[in-house]
Amino acid sequence: MRRNVSILMIFCLFAVACENKNSNDSMISEMSSQRGYKNWYLDSFRCGLFVPPSYDVGKKYPLIIFLHGYSDTTTWNLGWYNEPFVSSDPCIVMTPKCPKEENNGWGNSWDLRTSPMMKKTFEMLDLVKQTFNLDADRFYICGSSMGGYGTFGAIKKNPDLFAAAYVECANGNTNMAEILINIPLWMFHGSVDSIVPVKGARDMYNAVREAGGTQIKYTEYQGVGHNVWDYTRDETTLPWWLLVQRKGTVHNKPDAVINIQANLTNDKKVLLEWNMPTDHTNPDNKIWYCKIFRDGNVIKEADNIFTTFTDSTITSGNTYVYQVSAVNFYFRESEISPGVSVNMK
Repeated sequence: MRRNVSILMIFCLFAVACENKNSNDSMISEMSSQRGYKNWYLDSFRCGLFVPPSYDVGKKYPLIIFLHGYSDTTTWNLGWYNEPFVSSDPCIVMTPKCPKEENNGWGNSWDLRTSPMMKKTFEMLDLVKQTFNLDADRFYICGSSMGGYGTFGAIKKNPDLFAAAYVECANGNTNMAEILINIPLWMFHGSVDSIVPVKGARDMYNAVREAGGTQIKYTEYQGVGHNVWDYTRDETTLPWWLLVQRKGTVHNKPDAVINIQANLTNDKKVLLEWNMPTDHTNPDNKIWYCKIFRDGNVIKEADNIFTTFTDSTITSGNTYVYQVSAVNFYFRESEISPGVSVNMK
């Protein structure tokens, strides 16, 4: 009798496995013809998927997983769905949706268990990997608030999977700092966040730096609360920074800025001007931002679209020395330019 029950159980499990395989095969077949955005379902789990209109099976594509914050299951028109990205660096984007009644959300980096919704996300990832030609050296993950916690959790549980990440208004277990020193990371937080206190983000940044990490940037918006996503959308370099990261590559410092000039304006301000490195064949000359020094101290970081800076925080009777360095997308900094002086008479 027990033998018959065991055989029946094995048969039922085999039947379920076959049914699941047939369902997955059908989904993969249908998914392979998708272009643009579409929602897919694994049982009740919903996941948005964007496939570039120009998808070519003969080319490899980067993959981005974006984890939303609590209850924000809106289908947003993300920048990666549009120009210039769909032409210059098209990527496949997964946007899984977590119902607000799911208390564990996307999980976190303290709990060793994977949350149910993150398990579903990785099930979906497996289907996407079977369907499309992905570049395994260019898998990225990012998240906001609850999604930021999930981003840290996914990295901790899959330390070799992602090439880079960014996190908005969230924090993680500082014990994972040794993992994060190997993954380019950009963190954003508001200084007066009352939902996720800023201390956790500062602690994570400091832990990674103390562990020897050099591929981390932390941006703190002064006077901003939890809604840092309203500010990161103005970070014009963010999507480009993410997509240039690639596992297993080594980069050198960029060439120095040139033609630096400092002049006193009619309204007693200092106008600083410079030119970016001119050798565009050098991949290390992809400049992320420039550091502006006054008397040896950094007073400003200027995004790569700027080659001028006006200093209005000066006083008469002093002489100031200005210098500029360039930081590329790979966290490498150029030599600092020669100093130029301005005498405030």
